[in-house]
Amino acid sequence: MGFEVVVRPVVFPNIRPAPARSLPPQDDPTKGFAQIRGNGATTVGLSYSYSASASSSQKVEDKRRVDVARVYQQDKDKTVNKENFVDIEVANKIWMKSGAQKEQWKLEPVKEEKNIEIKEKDKIREAQK
Repeated sequence: MGFEVVVRPVVFPNIRPAPARSLPPQDDPTKGFAQIRGNGATTVGLSYSYSASASSSQKVEDKRRVDVARVYQQDKDKTVNKENFVDIEVANKIWMKSGAQKEQWKLEPVKEEKNIEIKEKDKIREAQK
């Protein structure tokens, strides 16, 4: 008994890159290059121009007018505990300034209620400088 060898032809793909193409030299060496020329004696006119600037100044409180109120503890069942309270200042007008510009802000004044008692009205407080 003997072995038989079968040979089959195989076609391999061409995996080598193609050689670079050689181009004939150009007849004019400056062909294909942009040339920028100018005359120093001429002016260039712009068709559009835009300029912007901005500045801001921060407003500073100058003084305020406050009402001094005492707020008592009020429970869920609406009973007021006069032994537990906090004294607060509620602003009702504020004077602001920014450089030479001045403005005033008027705010809602505090109102007396079941658990709020007003102690002083329209007390002026100057800003600390």
